[in-house]
Amino acid sequence: MNSKGIFGLLILIILTLFLVSSINAADNKTIVSDNNVNENYNLQFNQSYEPSVVHKDDVVEVYLHVKNVGQDTYHNLSILYPLPQGLNLLIFPVEYDNSTWFIDTLYPGENDLLTLVCVPTIAGKTYEFTAGVGSQTIMNSTMDMYVEGENTNSSNGTDIFDGGVIKAVGSVNNSDLSLKQTANPILVLLFAIIFIPFIRIKY
Repeated sequence: MNSKGIFGLLILIILTLFLVSSINAADNKTIVSDNNVNENYNLQFNQSYEPSVVHKDDVVEVYLHVKNVGQDTYHNLSILYPLPQGLNLLIFPVEYDNSTWFIDTLYPGENDLLTLVCVPTIAGKTYEFTAGVGSQTIMNSTMDMYVEGENTNSSNGTDIFDGGVIKAVGSVNNSDLSLKQTANPILVLLFAIIFIPFIRIKY
Protein backbone atom coordinates (compact mmCIF):
# COMPACT_ATOMS: atom_id res chain seq x y z
CA MET A 1 0.00 0.00 0.00
CA ASN A 2 1.42 3.38 -1.00
CA SER A 3 1.68 6.40 1.25
CA LYS A 4 -1.43 8.06 -0.25
CA GLY A 5 -3.55 5.03 0.64
CA ILE A 6 -2.25 4.95 4.20
CA PHE A 7 -2.88 8.69 4.61
CA GLY A 8 -6.42 8.36 3.27
CA LEU A 9 -7.12 5.45 5.64
CA LEU A 10 -5.93 7.49 8.63
CA ILE A 11 -8.18 10.39 7.63
CA LEU A 12 -11.14 8.01 7.33
CA ILE A 13 -10.48 6.54 10.80
CA ILE A 14 -10.18 10.04 12.34
CA LEU A 15 -13.44 11.18 10.75
CA THR A 16 -15.23 8.04 11.98
CA LEU A 17 -14.02 8.56 15.56
CA PHE A 18 -15.09 12.22 15.46
CA LEU A 19 -18.60 11.34 14.29
CA VAL A 20 -19.00 8.66 16.97
CA SER A 21 -17.85 11.01 19.75
CA SER A 22 -20.22 13.77 18.55
CA ILE A 23 -23.21 11.40 18.61
CA ASN A 24 -22.37 10.19 22.13
CA ALA A 25 -22.05 13.79 23.36
CA ALA A 26 -25.48 14.67 21.93
CA ASP A 27 -27.03 11.60 23.55
CA ASN A 28 -25.52 12.48 26.95
CA LYS A 29 -26.87 16.04 26.70
CA THR A 30 -30.36 14.73 25.99
CA ILE A 31 -30.22 12.36 28.99
CA VAL A 32 -29.16 15.18 31.32
CA SER A 33 -31.97 17.41 30.08
CA ASP A 34 -34.63 14.69 30.43
CA ASN A 35 -33.64 13.96 34.02
CA ASN A 36 -33.57 17.64 35.06
CA VAL A 37 -30.02 17.47 36.35
CA ASN A 38 -29.58 21.14 35.40
CA GLU A 39 -30.64 23.72 37.98
CA ASN A 40 -32.31 26.25 35.65
CA TYR A 41 -35.80 25.77 37.07
CA ASN A 42 -38.50 28.12 35.84
CA LEU A 43 -40.71 27.85 38.91
CA GLN A 44 -42.72 30.40 40.86
CA PHE A 45 -43.56 29.93 44.54
CA ASN A 46 -46.33 31.56 46.55
CA GLN A 47 -46.97 30.93 50.26
CA SER A 48 -49.87 31.83 52.51
CA TYR A 49 -51.60 30.73 55.70
CA GLU A 50 -54.90 31.07 57.53
CA PRO A 51 -56.25 32.37 59.81
CA SER A 52 -54.51 35.71 59.26
CA VAL A 53 -54.01 36.22 63.02
CA VAL A 54 -52.37 33.21 64.66
CA HIS A 55 -52.24 32.46 68.38
CA LYS A 56 -50.31 29.84 70.27
CA ASP A 57 -51.95 26.39 70.03
CA ASP A 58 -54.21 27.52 67.17
CA VAL A 59 -54.74 25.13 64.26
CA VAL A 60 -53.28 26.75 61.15
CA GLU A 61 -53.32 25.78 57.49
CA VAL A 62 -50.13 26.57 55.56
CA TYR A 63 -50.24 26.66 51.75
CA LEU A 64 -47.37 26.39 49.28
CA HIS A 65 -48.22 27.00 45.62
CA VAL A 66 -45.71 26.13 42.91
CA LYS A 67 -46.18 27.04 39.24
CA ASN A 68 -44.18 26.00 36.20
CA VAL A 69 -43.67 29.28 34.33
CA GLY A 70 -41.25 27.82 31.79
CA GLN A 71 -41.59 25.74 28.63
CA ASP A 72 -40.07 22.51 29.99
CA THR A 73 -41.84 19.67 31.76
CA TYR A 74 -40.29 18.75 35.11
CA HIS A 75 -40.21 15.19 36.42
CA ASN A 76 -39.44 13.99 39.96
CA LEU A 77 -39.23 17.45 41.48
CA SER A 78 -38.02 17.69 45.08
CA ILE A 79 -39.21 20.93 46.68
CA LEU A 80 -37.34 21.67 49.90
CA TYR A 81 -39.84 22.90 52.50
CA PRO A 82 -38.64 22.29 56.07
CA LEU A 83 -40.97 23.27 58.89
CA PRO A 84 -39.71 25.78 61.48
CA GLN A 85 -38.99 24.52 64.96
CA GLY A 86 -41.86 24.77 67.43
CA LEU A 87 -44.48 23.83 64.86
CA ASN A 88 -46.37 20.55 65.27
CA LEU A 89 -47.56 18.96 62.04
CA LEU A 90 -51.05 17.43 62.27
CA ILE A 91 -52.20 16.70 58.71
CA PHE A 92 -50.04 16.40 55.58
CA PRO A 93 -50.10 14.53 52.25
CA VAL A 94 -48.05 11.42 51.58
CA GLU A 95 -45.90 13.40 49.13
CA TYR A 96 -44.45 15.39 52.05
CA ASP A 97 -41.94 14.01 54.58
CA ASN A 98 -41.46 16.91 57.06
CA SER A 99 -38.82 18.62 54.89
CA THR A 100 -39.32 17.74 51.21
CA TRP A 101 -42.33 17.83 48.89
CA PHE A 102 -42.12 15.37 46.01
CA ILE A 103 -43.90 16.18 42.71
CA ASP A 104 -44.01 13.51 40.02
CA THR A 105 -44.66 15.75 37.01
CA LEU A 106 -45.23 19.48 36.54
CA TYR A 107 -46.16 20.58 33.01
CA PRO A 108 -45.65 24.10 31.58
CA GLY A 109 -48.22 26.48 33.05
CA GLU A 110 -49.37 23.91 35.63
CA ASN A 111 -49.91 24.73 39.32
CA ASP A 112 -49.58 22.39 42.28
CA LEU A 113 -50.54 22.98 45.91
CA LEU A 114 -49.18 21.66 49.20
CA THR A 115 -51.45 22.04 52.26
CA LEU A 116 -50.13 21.45 55.78
CA VAL A 117 -52.22 21.63 58.97
CA CYS A 118 -50.03 22.69 61.89
CA VAL A 119 -50.13 23.94 65.48
CA PRO A 120 -47.60 26.56 66.69
CA THR A 121 -46.44 25.88 70.23
CA ILE A 122 -44.33 28.98 70.96
CA ALA A 123 -45.89 32.43 71.50
CA GLY A 124 -44.20 35.70 70.59
CA LYS A 125 -42.20 34.07 67.83
CA THR A 126 -41.96 34.70 64.10
CA TYR A 127 -41.96 31.43 62.20
CA GLU A 128 -40.02 31.64 58.92
CA PHE A 129 -40.97 29.32 56.07
CA THR A 130 -38.52 28.88 53.19
CA ALA A 131 -39.04 26.95 49.97
CA GLY A 132 -36.54 26.05 47.31
CA VAL A 133 -35.41 23.55 44.71
CA GLY A 134 -31.77 22.65 44.23
CA SER A 135 -29.49 25.59 44.97
CA GLN A 136 -31.51 28.15 43.02
CA THR A 137 -33.13 31.14 44.69
CA ILE A 138 -36.76 31.46 43.65
CA MET A 139 -39.04 34.52 43.91
CA ASN A 140 -41.50 34.58 46.83
CA SER A 141 -39.82 31.58 48.43
CA THR A 142 -39.98 32.92 52.02
CA MET A 143 -42.87 33.70 54.37
CA ASP A 144 -43.06 34.96 57.97
CA MET A 145 -45.84 34.03 60.38
CA TYR A 146 -45.98 35.78 63.75
CA VAL A 147 -47.61 33.84 66.60
CA GLU A 148 -49.26 35.76 69.41
CA GLY A 149 -50.07 34.54 72.91
CA GLU A 150 -52.90 32.13 73.66
CA ASN A 151 -56.33 33.23 72.50
CA THR A 152 -58.39 34.08 75.60
CA ASN A 153 -61.63 34.61 73.65
CA SER A 154 -63.78 31.50 73.82
CA SER A 155 -65.44 30.36 70.62
CA ASN A 156 -69.22 30.28 70.44
CA GLY A 157 -71.22 27.60 68.70
CA THR A 158 -71.69 29.48 65.43
CA ASP A 159 -67.98 30.17 65.09
CA ILE A 160 -67.24 26.47 65.19
CA PHE A 161 -69.51 25.71 62.25
CA ASP A 162 -68.77 28.88 60.29
CA GLY A 163 -65.02 28.27 60.38
CA GLY A 164 -65.12 24.71 59.06
CA VAL A 165 -62.63 22.04 59.99
CA ILE A 166 -59.96 24.37 61.31
CA LYS A 167 -62.06 26.00 64.04
CA ALA A 168 -63.71 22.74 64.98
CA VAL A 169 -60.36 21.03 65.43
CA GLY A 170 -59.00 24.11 67.15
CA SER A 171 -61.87 24.15 69.63
CA VAL A 172 -61.29 20.52 70.50
CA ASN A 173 -57.54 21.15 70.73
CA ASN A 174 -58.03 24.13 73.05
CA SER A 175 -60.89 22.48 75.02
CA ASP A 176 -63.24 25.35 74.09
CA LEU A 177 -66.31 23.16 73.67
CA SER A 178 -68.58 23.10 76.71
CA LEU A 179 -72.03 21.83 77.72
CA LYS A 180 -73.54 25.25 76.91
CA GLN A 181 -72.42 24.90 73.27
CA THR A 182 -73.88 21.45 72.83
CA ALA A 183 -77.36 22.00 74.43
CA ASN A 184 -79.17 24.31 76.81
CA PRO A 185 -79.26 22.41 80.14
CA ILE A 186 -82.57 24.08 81.22
CA LEU A 187 -84.33 22.96 78.05
CA VAL A 188 -82.95 19.46 78.46
CA LEU A 189 -84.27 19.38 82.05
CA LEU A 190 -87.75 20.61 81.00
CA PHE A 191 -87.86 18.03 78.25
CA ALA A 192 -87.04 15.27 80.74
CA ILE A 193 -89.69 16.46 83.25
CA ILE A 194 -92.57 17.08 80.82
CA PHE A 195 -92.21 14.84 77.80
CA ILE A 196 -90.85 11.64 79.27
CA PRO A 197 -93.80 11.12 81.75
CA PHE A 198 -96.22 12.06 78.94
CA ILE A 199 -94.76 9.38 76.69
CA ARG A 200 -95.04 6.80 79.48
CA ILE A 201 -98.73 7.66 80.17
CA LYS A 202 -99.71 7.59 76.51
CA TYR A 203 -97.98 4.35 75.62
